Amino acid sequence: MSKERDKFVSKQLSKMTLEEKVGQVLTFTWRGTIFTPSGIEQVTRLHCGGLCLEPYAVETCKNLYWGNSQIDTTFKKPKDYYKIAETYFAGSDFGISITPEEYAKRLKRWQKIAMNRPSGVPLHITVDFEGDFKNDYMSGGIRQFPGPMGMAAIGDKKITYQIGATIGKMLSTMGVTQMYSPVCDVNTNPKNPEIGVRSFSDDPQTCAEHAVALIKGLQDNGIATTAKHFPGRGSSGTDAHDVLEVLNLSKQRMHEVDLVPFKAAIEAGTKAIMTGHSVYPSYDKKYPTTLSENILTGLLREELGFKGVIVSDAIGMAAILKKWPLPIACVMALKAGCDTILLKADDESRSQTFFGIKQAVLKGELSEERLDEAVSRLLRMKYDQDLYKKAPAISHEKTYKITTDKKVIDFSWDVAKKAQIVMRDDKKLLPLNKKQKILVVEQKIPYEFCGKDPYMHMHMFCERMVDHSENLILMDTEFSAFEDEIKECMELAKQADIVVMTNYFARIVKSGNNQLLAQKLKKAGHKVVVMTNNPYVEGTTDVADAVICNFSATPDSIRASADLLFGKFKPRAATKVPVKLGKQKTAPEKKLKAKKGKPLNLSYC
Repeated sequence: MSKERDKFVSKQLSKMTLEEKVGQVLTFTWRGTIFTPSGIEQVTRLHCGGLCLEPYAVETCKNLYWGNSQIDTTFKKPKDYYKIAETYFAGSDFGISITPEEYAKRLKRWQKIAMNRPSGVPLHITVDFEGDFKNDYMSGGIRQFPGPMGMAAIGDKKITYQIGATIGKMLSTMGVTQMYSPVCDVNTNPKNPEIGVRSFSDDPQTCAEHAVALIKGLQDNGIATTAKHFPGRGSSGTDAHDVLEVLNLSKQRMHEVDLVPFKAAIEAGTKAIMTGHSVYPSYDKKYPTTLSENILTGLLREELGFKGVIVSDAIGMAAILKKWPLPIACVMALKAGCDTILLKADDESRSQTFFGIKQAVLKGELSEERLDEAVSRLLRMKYDQDLYKKAPAISHEKTYKITTDKKVIDFSWDVAKKAQIVMRDDKKLLPLNKKQKILVVEQKIPYEFCGKDPYMHMHMFCERMVDHSENLILMDTEFSAFEDEIKECMELAKQADIVVMTNYFARIVKSGNNQLLAQKLKKAGHKVVVMTNNPYVEGTTDVADAVICNFSATPDSIRASADLLFGKFKPRAATKVPVKLGKQKTAPEKKLKAKKGKPLNLSYC
């Protein structure tokens, strides 16, 4: 097998032009559901090796990435430079709901476009599908599952494996080939704004065991896994989308804690590992992991023996971009040991990156040998997945069959129930009484992260609550309620015996969540029940009388929480929070100020 593969890869590589090799190490994005000249040309003219699926409504060069432009205004264009087409849609437009079988048809079309290139190399089609708010395809009734911390809360590695297997079957049948998962960060900092419930636990062994189970489930069913964010961002106190953090951890501490899940993932055969944008002085005082030869080549390759594909995290994060212009950063990442660069941009920065790498090779700044090494690893991964045969054979009929399979649907519902925890019920308010007048306050999940169909929409919780009682006052708020919404809620609460509210937490929403509303309601003397996806104080608050944590603001988990509130089932005794919480206190009202104005459009984040 390896001899045949090496012979195939060697022959493929020998036929590729420099431009095709440069494109192969770039992974661009496909947002929404429609094809544009710009999207097509990043495959045909920039020869990209892969596409990362994004949930945002449309592809447009007007978008920023977390508030920043990735275009290098100082970039010197070579004589052969060209821009590809651009799309000028408004980034605030709402997307459309699309079924898995319709999506499969589109992914098959992408592969046809790619394989009609002179190189004939199929695309790796990647996606984030961690669970909770990190699912980048949600439409058409696709089953979503609790994130890593929810899996660890259930505490059964066989179930974690089955979750991976189920996701793998659904997505690989649809045409997805690679997943940026599992999250192997050990969340030792409860205040970590970027990892949190995306981690399995604050215990390295728990993280390792469930990461391995998930890897095996996914890879046994056609999806190449990508353990992230190497060598571990669990102790971080910042978000790499905003700043570059220096994590002063000793080598001993890293080997005993942070690296444990990654070592297990390597041993389990993960196909890829994604870098984290942080500086680790014990290994490299100057450069973050993504740009560090000491860490990527020295630690990951030579010391830990990883032979698979090294993927950069999104290279346009502020942690990188504030110090290194994008084309330069991409060259540095490749020199350090990255095999593929993830670039989330729909603008000219794609051409700048492509030509920046090409010029670096021509000038001898980046050796063609290093480029060939990176391309070879990517081609081996595609060969091992049999993409040259499977990519053109994507079947929307098979997709429909697996995503509507009763076994899949029943399993998703069973997992959702098993991950439910009653965190507290100090005043014995549960189960809820149908005779009570209940004010139900539901945050609106950002539309980019909603399926926009009967199965997944912005009012799933209210809809399910009505199945149990009609004695309700229904209200919604933005993810972090505005002043006028809080005022209206306070007035409506006067009519109710009890308030049941969601307090989801999502790192993508920088304005926060509904902790302030919970504080205001308690201060006014109301009984407050909170349903949250986050066991830390950001989700549970320290003021609510009763709290249910489901670890996942996804359809079955939300509906199961409503059922639990009305006593339709009892939580499993084995379910427990897989992190040490200790004493936590909600931030004071002064820090949790309600905002005026319109909600933030995440397409510009």
